[in-house]
Amino acid sequence: MRHKFIHEFEDDPPHGDFDIDLDLPPGAKIQFDVDSKSIWVSANRAGWLHLARVCAEMAMHSEFKPGYHFHRHYDWSDSFGPNDEVSFELAADVAPT
Repeated sequence: MRHKFIHEFEDDPPHGDFDIDLDLPPGAKIQFDVDSKSIWVSANRAGWLHLARVCAEMAMHSEFKPGYHFHRHYDWSDSFGPNDEVSFELAADVAPT
């Protein structure tokens, strides 16, 4: 069986600044569990597809500069503080040495 994943997004939206839609679609679940030795990411299929879309937009958006980041709670809900959150950052490209 072959599958194909296609995701399109507006790099320069006509009604304002670009913003990744982090809200989970209906029925999607994402959960992070973190301890001193490991990170466990659990998601249903809709959750994994949502993560794929977010990652693709982080990588492809032309206005994102190294250091761009966002935070989510372990259950992927909005995070407004440093407690129990996972951070995602666009790092600078580094040439292989």
